[in-house]
Amino acid sequence: MTTATVPTAPFDAFAHAQALLTGLTGSGADEPPPAGGVRLHEPAGGTDAACEALLAGVWSALARPGALATNFRLVESGRQVDRSRWMRSRVGDGEILHTALVPSYLHSAVQRGATLVISHLEALDERIMLLCEAFEYQLRARAWVNCYITAGANSAFDVHSDDHDALVLQLLGAKHWEVDSRVGARARDLAHGSLDRVLTPGMCLSVPRDTAHRVSGTGELTVHLTIGYEPFADVLEEIDAARALVASTTGTDPAPRSGADRPDYLAGRLALRPDRRPGASLRSALTGEIGATTRIRWASRFPPHVTTGDGHLTVTTMGRRIRLDRRLERAVALLARGGALTVDQLAAGSDLPEAELRALLAFGARHDFLICEG
Repeated sequence: MTTATVPTAPFDAFAHAQALLTGLTGSGADEPPPAGGVRLHEPAGGTDAACEALLAGVWSALARPGALATNFRLVESGRQVDRSRWMRSRVGDGEILHTALVPSYLHSAVQRGATLVISHLEALDERIMLLCEAFEYQLRARAWVNCYITAGANSAFDVHSDDHDALVLQLLGAKHWEVDSRVGARARDLAHGSLDRVLTPGMCLSVPRDTAHRVSGTGELTVHLTIGYEPFADVLEEIDAARALVASTTGTDPAPRSGADRPDYLAGRLALRPDRRPGASLRSALTGEIGATTRIRWASRFPPHVTTGDGHLTVTTMGRRIRLDRRLERAVALLARGGALTVDQLAAGSDLPEAELRALLAFGARHDFLICEG
């Protein structure tokens, strides 16, 4: 007698990122990170599937470093181990770089207390990429994902601080975190009363920029991700550059534009940027076909800015303004939330006739403000 297996739902990276941010915000802060200082979210349960999906991305990257082998670092006692000891590389036909890790050296080094660091893991695995873009979209920030793997009880890094905000997501094993209570102080030691916790799978920690911290293993194999991010970084850089240009040419220090630091103003400016999420809509763009399992999501890296007029919508996204019929408002609002949806989910939430909905999706794929994959 055979037992039927129940298919597991695909990993929803956007929903997982949303749940983590909600958990961190609900821990006492009125706004999402980095507001509220050092924050810790310990979910009640139900994170095993998410951790397994993200771990699968880590193991996949280890198996096939490919042309991004320079994203891998092995750090022992604060120093990087020469890559030739633990990685083999060769350039093949077509100048393609072939790389593979050397398991014997890597295993023994990690067991001794070295830390294997994978930078920009989002460039090596789709699951991690979707998680990264979900945080970017919801935090309106430039983001990237690094991974840290260790098995010893020591730390490859001493007390240090980073020049960016970070979210820490524990995936496997336990890791000991000490984070200074003096947020942003760039201290060389940790103050009395600082956070001192062991993170286990599913837990998420918010560490604001310039905040000192120390991380150490617990003697078991442990894996965690750090999502580094810079909220509104591109727009703030543009504003600072414009002020500096005016100051250098006029000899005066211009007053800040009224409301220029408000989140709503900055979000509107981000909609003018051309930044696009990774992903292709080749089939849908060329044929107009949208399958039942096609994953549809907004194409811009940051949320669009939508205004309404008499009978129409004006959508500003990736530096373009698109005019749409007002009847599409609910469908556009659903897509603008940022998560991936199917045709059936959009139809249920928008109340649009199927023909009109499919026409919108085909138009969006053709004009590259929607990504339709699968």
